[in-house]
Amino acid sequence: MADDLNRAWLQALADVLHGDPVAPRGQPTLERLHRTLTVDMRRPVLTVPSRKLSYQFMAAEAFWILSGDDTVAGIAPWNKEIRKFSDDGQTFFGSYGPKVVGQLPYVVEKLLSDPDSRQAGLTIWRESPPATKDVPCTVALFFSLRGEKLHTHAFMRSSDQWLGIVYDVFNFAMISHAVCARLNHARLRADCGASLVQPGTLYLTAASAHLYQQHWAAARLALSSQVPALSETTPAELFLNEATLMNTLKALRDSKRGDPLRWWEAQP
Repeated sequence: MADDLNRAWLQALADVLHGDPVAPRGQPTLERLHRTLTVDMRRPVLTVPSRKLSYQFMAAEAFWILSGDDTVAGIAPWNKEIRKFSDDGQTFFGSYGPKVVGQLPYVVEKLLSDPDSRQAGLTIWRESPPATKDVPCTVALFFSLRGEKLHTHAFMRSSDQWLGIVYDVFNFAMISHAVCARLNHARLRADCGASLVQPGTLYLTAASAHLYQQHWAAARLALSSQVPALSETTPAELFLNEATLMNTLKALRDSKRGDPLRWWEAQP
């Protein structure tokens, strides 16, 4: 059974903190090879207080990707550090957006023509990448439609367990919500009586799951804190209508704590 991101992430931190020491580019790091994180894509938001996630950047990045954008201007207002990964100050070599948006029609058509297909995938990796500040961490995403649930398999060469994975999970979940929305739109148009597709489980597999030395103490602090209650599930309208998904992500870029749009902050 898939966990919410809070529990899955804390388990991953505990695992990697007992990992093997390596030093890529001379940076002391703890690493576990070939690790898979399993997350319920209806609960993709981290709410562990000590992590201090930027929810505005979280939403902004997902919107940026699903817009097919690769520009610095499209994401830098929500992350003051990100422009340093651009080679020319204008675009990012490894941007996910153009690759994701360009291949989503193929993914959806493959699942519509054969719901049991094992070929509904898209690639993000660039073959033989040149010298660049922005080598993509993600290699590919594959989608499996099983029992009216869309499951997503993410394959990453490298996954930073403190900085990156907490945003990657949300991004992959929102991409999957968009796939569900397109499938549901097609089913409703066909009026075929088929059940609606819902986001299922994300299986995020990394060749290298790692923590840099500067984050070891913070990771241990996170593990010593109380595990938050199960986070709220994503609103159904996000996987029923792609325009609603995009409008919600765009609005969340400017939201503040307590905003009703922030479903993960809802109280029981």
